[in-house]
This record gives sequence, C-alpha cells and structure tokens, in this order.
Amino acid sequence: MFAQTYPEVVFENSLLSGNYAKSIVNYSGDSWVQNVKKNLPSTDSLFFTPGNSLSLRYLSSNAGNWNVTLLNDRHKVYYQVLANDVLTIKMYVQTAHTKLKSLPKIQLIQGDSQTNILELAPFIDDFDHDTWLNVEIPLSKFSDLKAGESVSEVVLHQNMADEMTHQVFIDQVEFLPKNPSRVKLSSGAILSQVSSVDKQVELQWQLPLTPSIRYIKIYRSSDNIDFKPIAIRPVFMQKCYDLVDEFDKTYYYKIAWVDYDYLESPFSVVKEIKTKPASDLELSDLIKQANVNYFIENYDINSGLFLPNKSNKRAIVSIEESGYAILSLLIGVENKQISRQAVLMRLDRMMKFLSKVQHHDGVFTAFYDGRLGVPFYRNNVQEYDVKATATLLEAMLVAREYFFKDEPQEKSLREAVTALWQRTNWTKYTSDTNPDALIDKWSSIDSNLYSKKLSGLEDGLSAYLLAMSSPTFPLSEASYKNGYARKYGSTDSSVIAPSLIMGNESSVKSDLQFIMPDAVSVEEHQIEDSLIFEDHILYGKKIEIGDLNSSMMGFYRPFLTLDPRGKYDGHVDYGQLVSNYILAYKRRDNELNLGSSYTDIWGVQNPADSLGQYLVNPAISIGAVAFEKEIGQKSLRKFYEQYAPVLFTQYGFRSWIDLKNNDVSDGFTARNQATVAILMENAKSGLIWKLYDQIPEINATLKKIYQKK
Repeated sequence: MFAQTYPEVVFENSLLSGNYAKSIVNYSGDSWVQNVKKNLPSTDSLFFTPGNSLSLRYLSSNAGNWNVTLLNDRHKVYYQVLANDVLTIKMYVQTAHTKLKSLPKIQLIQGDSQTNILELAPFIDDFDHDTWLNVEIPLSKFSDLKAGESVSEVVLHQNMADEMTHQVFIDQVEFLPKNPSRVKLSSGAILSQVSSVDKQVELQWQLPLTPSIRYIKIYRSSDNIDFKPIAIRPVFMQKCYDLVDEFDKTYYYKIAWVDYDYLESPFSVVKEIKTKPASDLELSDLIKQANVNYFIENYDINSGLFLPNKSNKRAIVSIEESGYAILSLLIGVENKQISRQAVLMRLDRMMKFLSKVQHHDGVFTAFYDGRLGVPFYRNNVQEYDVKATATLLEAMLVAREYFFKDEPQEKSLREAVTALWQRTNWTKYTSDTNPDALIDKWSSIDSNLYSKKLSGLEDGLSAYLLAMSSPTFPLSEASYKNGYARKYGSTDSSVIAPSLIMGNESSVKSDLQFIMPDAVSVEEHQIEDSLIFEDHILYGKKIEIGDLNSSMMGFYRPFLTLDPRGKYDGHVDYGQLVSNYILAYKRRDNELNLGSSYTDIWGVQNPADSLGQYLVNPAISIGAVAFEKEIGQKSLRKFYEQYAPVLFTQYGFRSWIDLKNNDVSDGFTARNQATVAILMENAKSGLIWKLYDQIPEINATLKKIYQKK
C-alpha cells in the first residue's frame, strides 16, 4: 500500500517493485551506477517512510562520470517553488567507507533552465552511517532558480572520485516551507472505522484541524502485538485501502498523526477486521464506489467545481471535468455513499459560481480560478470552450432530473440549471463556412479564426444533441448530418496549436508559449470530405464509425449519458456499433505485445504509438461492462486480481500501467474515474441513461433522430 501524495513531493515511494521508472541513470568511462533498465532500483527492505526507498549504488572514477535524474511526477509539476522553500532529502549511508565528500552533488532543473550544482555536505548535520540523515537545502542556495515556477528534475551528480563503491538509500525528496507549523501532536490519532471487501481493508479516520499534521501513518498487525508501518497518507485524504494477503484472517490496525519533522502522535485505539471473499457484485460495488470517492474528495471548496490538480498558489477548476464529477456524485447519492443534501449543497455552490463568472453567450472558458472567480487561460489566450461547456451542461441537466422533489432547495437548483441552459447561445458558435457545424472554441481576440469544426462521436455527438435541443437558441435538425456526421479532412499541423498536456494525469495545461501563424486560419485548412460513416471490417467485426487508432475512452464519451441500444439514425445501429467496437478493440489489443498473456488484460490508451510503448488503461476494458457484461466483468476481476497492489486505490484504478517497462501512472483523470463509475452504474441500473432520456428537451430531439432498426 503506497502513498498518494502532495504535489511538492518529488519522491515518496515507487509504486512498482524492482526499479523506479521515473528515474534516469547515466554513467560513462570507469564510473558506474547500479541500474535496472537505466532506472534506479527500489528496495522495500529499508525505508524512511513505508513502503520503499531508492537504492543508489555507485562508483566514482577520475576516468568517468555519472548522474542520476529524478523526474518530478507529471501530475505534480504544478507545485511552484517559493524562494524560501527548503529541499529536504532523507538519506541512509550504508557503506562505512563513504565520506561526506563521496556523496553526490545536487542540481535542480526547471524545464530548459538549470541551477548551479551544490555539494550535499554543508547541508547535513551529524553525519553518520547506518542511520537516516536529514538533508536540508534552502532553495536560496541554488543560483538561477526561478521562484514561482515548478521543478521538473532533481539531478544527482558524481562528486569526489575515490574508485570505491558506495551504497546510499534515498527517500522522501520534497520541497517544504522554511518554517512549517510545529504544534506538538499530543492527542492520540482517531481511527474511526475499519471494514473490508475481499482482501481490501478500508480505513477511515477523523483528522483534527491541527496545522502541524503532515501525514497519517498506518500500522498493521496479524497478532495484535507486532505492528509494522505499511503506509502514509496526506491529510487531504479521508480514508484509504490496504490490500492484505489472506481471506478468513483477522488483521489489526492503528494509526498515528505525523508532523513535518516526522514525529508521531500517540496511537489511535486498535481496530480489527476479518476478511472474506467477495462476490462479483461486491467487488464491482467496491470499485465503483472508489471511483466515485475521487470526486467526493477532490473539489474546490469555494466554487464546488472539480479540482484536477492541487497547487500551492491557485485553485484552478475544470469545467469539463466538473461535468464528470456531477454525474459521478449522483451515483454516490444513489448508492448512499454521500448524502443527497451534501451533493445538493455542492451543486448549489457550483450554480452560484457559474452564474457570476465571465462567459460568452453562455459558453464558459475551460478553466477558472476557483478562489478569484476569474478565467484561467492556457497560454494567456482568451478562449471559450464549447466541448467543456457541453459536458458540464449535459451533466447539470441530468442532475436537474435527479433532484425532482418539490422542496425549496431542489426547486432552486432546477431553476438555476434551466437559467444556465437557456442562456447558452449555440448559434453564436457555428462555423462561418458551415452554419450547421459547431466550432470547438471562440476567442475574443481572433473570434473563430483558429477554431475547428466539431464532428464525430468523441468531439461532437453530445454537443450537437444539446445544441439541437436548446429551448432558446437551437441548431436545426440538419446539423446532425451536416455537423455531427460530417467528416473533415486533415488540417495543417503547423496551424493547429499542439496539445499542451503535461502527461496523462494533467488537465490544467502548461504555460508554454505557442505562436500561431498570422496568415491562415484552421477553418480554411479543414476540408469537408464526406460523412463519418464507413464500412470497415476490422478484426472480424463491422465498424461503421472510427478505425481503432484512437483511445476507446473517446469512443465511450457520448454513451456515458446516451444509451446506444435501440438508436438507429438511418446509417448506424449504435448499440451494435458499440458492441462491435469493443470486440474489435479487444481482439486487436490481444494481438499486441502488451506484456501480459491474459486475454482479459486489454485497453490500450495510445494505440497509435509508433514505437509500441503501449499504456494499458483499465477504464477501457472495465467500461465495456455496460455493453458487453461478461467481457467487462472478466477484465475487472483480472485487473483487480493481478494488479490491485499497484493499480487500485481509494480513488479506483490508476490511469495506466506499462507492463513492458515496469511503469505505472501515479495519477488519475476525471474522465477515467467517471467512465468506470458511470458505465458500471449504467450496467447495474441504467441510472444515468434513464435520467438523460428523461430530459424533456433532449428526449424530443432523440425521437426525431433515432428509431429502432
């Protein structure tokens, strides 16, 4: 059970045993660093915080050189260091002949910028062997460090060459404030509840508002005598899971609060639990609830909107991902995981925020500062996002159907949703060259000069159904064929801005600058070729939309809310399309070298990767359960049985696993977590499908477009 951690932590634990994939080892000449596939080894036999540390075994030679890079985890790059922060490292020197001068030097990298290289010796007090040392380096000691920006790499360099082999262990590499709270933790920790499903033990605690608490440390025993530390958790988490080894066995737990100096509070009372095997239904509910929990815990307190990344400076909330959050929270209410009143209060906060923030004809920007209530623009380009707005409005309308009671708060919510829905002017977001086609964005600087037309399942269907259903500014019925179903030719890649995602887990994009060409607009480069409907036979299945070359997560997108069964538009039977697509995708994945011999392990996230560095996303195969129940259920069980120790957490499955390169995402995405929760609930009860179909305006549109084949 490894840590989910703070954005300011560079290293806390390697999620996979053996080697730490987010490290890079380089050496030359007679120098050497022990490595596994050019990564540092990890060890679970010695650590400062449970459950492992990094092993740095090296030889420094005059006739060579070496360096080791620790990559800052991609979903954490938004921690912006402050000038008075302190870089702290826990270091264990095992070899008796290792002297201070033998220890490596250190350097920080910030994108294309790098600092000077420092000796570690001046920053270590009471140097000794076979004990954990505390390294504290004020960031002011690094020249050329850019305060207010993130650190992308921490680099260790060869120091004194002595032709000897040294063994050092490294743990808990993090940036901390210079003077954190040091209120003594004198009261015992409170472990409020312990329960289990299958071999997963769930622990919940009650955290006081003591500012000096940094972590929750968890201890486990099988005899109620010998307790061993198994994990630490940050204070923003309210619970966690522990995967144990055996069924029908009693386990004992206690916890302690941990402060910034890693001193512990008195222990909580001990609680015990006995494990037992779970049925498929119990396991499914466990996984669904974990995914919902991601949205219960991750939100901005001011706006109520989803908070994709924790930052020390701003609370940047996501409009599109808040749509996924709303749908998932409804599932939480339905399954009594969160109270109806709690979700109502959060939605009320969202509505008040959204009714006041800047918009353009009802369309929102992709991100806002939740504290200030102002737009957050990527690359400082002022844009309004149609896709993000459509995802949010769709979820709000579903929530309007769910909160149907004739009570003041629910009535107020329905009225607020309707007001936002009615003010959205879809006709202002159509193409200059095709008035039936929606565009993806509009800018107050250059209007729709660099926008592109929306079409197809992932980008278009949900938005078009909303726009056609608008009670105030609807698009015509012709937009289904002339907008959604229209295929556009490829665009000039020199014209379209690149995706600026900092890795799979990020939603807030980097502040990289991108200069658009002046002469040519994106729309002029988009050629209307034909309709999106094809007649492919792929892996023995008829595929009428798509070609398997993009992630199936996009294919699933419209069917989170729209039940494809019984939907035929004169070209495609969508129920059959989804079934065929799942089967073809799975067959293709089974033929790829994913690093697993199990046919139930599939779901390539990046099928177009030319190097074959395939990432397997559990949400893809598990999501199939809503359409191909047996396939989805088998994948759920296999992912859980084979990879739960590294993939499954209190937030559900992590984003991906690279089975060939021993790497795993340590983050989550709102779309992944919501897709699993929503499609599992739709498989069980059809909740979101039914609510979407109940929306009067949308239901009328569906009846015009679709019929049973």
